[in-house]
Amino acid sequence: MKIAQGSSSSSDFKLAGGSLVLAAGLWIVIFLVRPFDFWVMLASSTLVLSTIAVLISRNKLSVRASVKLILYGAVTAVLMYGLFYFGYQVTKSSPVFSQGVNQVYGLRSNEPSWLIAALLILPIAPGEELYWRGLIQRAFSDRNGAYMGLIGASLAYALVHVPTFNLPLVLTAFIGGLVWGWLYKVTNSLTPGIVSHVLWDLMIFVLVPLH
Repeated sequence: MKIAQGSSSSSDFKLAGGSLVLAAGLWIVIFLVRPFDFWVMLASSTLVLSTIAVLISRNKLSVRASVKLILYGAVTAVLMYGLFYFGYQVTKSSPVFSQGVNQVYGLRSNEPSWLIAALLILPIAPGEELYWRGLIQRAFSDRNGAYMGLIGASLAYALVHVPTFNLPLVLTAFIGGLVWGWLYKVTNSLTPGIVSHVLWDLMIFVLVPLH
């Protein structure tokens, strides 16, 4: 299915930029305040942000699917997992990186694996792609050009994780933002990024964790 993608108006850019304040606030609550279960809060917050993306972008979201686009996403997920596996093996002797990874994996213990997997499949991974690529990157790209949009959205995705003071998490967000943003840029579709994001999340958190 394809919903026609039009040029972003100045209003879209301002709304997208303003929504980043909400995204940053939600991420602070999710990772630092954590008044409720982490996974429930992450799923709820992602649902809110993806709803905002749909309301602002309306008919500018491209979610067409094809075998080629799905394969792009699947292959990218496997390659990304390999990259992060190699990176973990190289850096795990560093206290900064090992402690950061341990903090992230400590979040898994709060819920059973099947529930985490279900929430990653829907709404977390697709919702993040709708918001960060479908709204933020699209609006930034329409205003400043495709490459600046890619870099700007990836930086914003990483910066909302900075308050966690978890360097591996921030770097992971930036690298993921670049990869999924590049898929969106070259295919003009959210489909490969959604497929890649879902599969990578499942591998990292549920199927073949790094440790």
